[in-house]
Amino acid sequence: MDGVMYGILLAICASNNLCAEAQSYFNQMKVKGHPPNVYHYSSLLNAYSSGGDYTKADELIQDMKSSGLVPNKVILTTLLKVYVRGGLFEKSRELLAELDTLGYAENEMPYCFLMDGLSKAGRLDEARVVFKKMQEKCVKSNGYAHSIMISAFCRGGCFEEAKQLARDFEAKYDKYDVVLLNSMLCAYCRTGDMESVIHVMRKLDELAISPDYNTFHILIKYFRKEKMYMLAYRTMVDMHKKGHQPEEVHHINLLLLVKDLLYKRSMCNALHEKILHILISEKLLKDAYVVVKSIYHPAIKKFASAFVRLGNINLVNDVMKAIHATGYMIDQKKELLHKLLEWMTGQGYVVDSVVNLILKNSHLFGRQLIADILSKQHMKSKSSRTLKE
Repeated sequence: MDGVMYGILLAICASNNLCAEAQSYFNQMKVKGHPPNVYHYSSLLNAYSSGGDYTKADELIQDMKSSGLVPNKVILTTLLKVYVRGGLFEKSRELLAELDTLGYAENEMPYCFLMDGLSKAGRLDEARVVFKKMQEKCVKSNGYAHSIMISAFCRGGCFEEAKQLARDFEAKYDKYDVVLLNSMLCAYCRTGDMESVIHVMRKLDELAISPDYNTFHILIKYFRKEKMYMLAYRTMVDMHKKGHQPEEVHHINLLLLVKDLLYKRSMCNALHEKILHILISEKLLKDAYVVVKSIYHPAIKKFASAFVRLGNINLVNDVMKAIHATGYMIDQKKELLHKLLEWMTGQGYVVDSVVNLILKNSHLFGRQLIADILSKQHMKSKSSRTLKE
């Protein structure tokens, strides 16, 4: 272990918000006789920033100065981040002014830290003042500051101001990333500016920028609001194709979209079946059961087969009733009931309680098949009783 190895460990701890571990390695390094340099102090300070621990940050800066080291641009900018996350906005302003005096605020990052913290704390007017001051000083920007303020205006309900800022950025700059485009997309969606929404979507394609989860979430929510159900559905399908794993908020959007589609009289059976497929793949079987009642016969079989493989034993009766209501022939019911019995065996269910059902319908299966099923169930039941004893 030397200064380089400790530096690597400190950087890893800082990037993974392991503050206590970073502090331990820093102390260990000093005990082992390896004096920390600016890089080590910077890494530990960055670890403090994750929780806004400004008390320890101030102590670290004093320790650094006592050791004869002078805080550089990176150190002071990281300290500003600590103050912002700790809610010390007055000290943050003072430090930002010091950075400006030293010539360390020539790019947007220090301003962005302060704007983001103020806006998320509900102090939108103060964030607006910082943004205006940054523009007056002609601070170099890559669009991150605009993205922060557009999102802040959307959160604060200032949708027209958000849209205007998005347009101002497009008029002055020509550098985009997915975060900025998502902010612009949100502003245009919240103001119902369909033309601009399409413009941003084209921009994503032209620049070969891959949409992320937030992009799809914003669009699905907007298309639902505007009752553009087909666009919402297609966006949802694209989201799945891109490999984005659904989260709770996406499940909510999915179910709301299904509800919208079911109440849309002109919706075709083929689309219902596609929705059903998505619900089954997500294992949202109760919701799939609601959809299956409104679709035509061929899809019933697909649903029942998937349900039997993945479903809840407590809902099997409802499923069987749905199949019966379609007027299916006996041979088709036989296949489904057979799958049901196989599934129960595979899941560890003992069918003692439904033996009468099996025997009652034995003419559908044949004696040999019934004998095999009951034999397996008997062995399962016997095994369960042995384990209990």
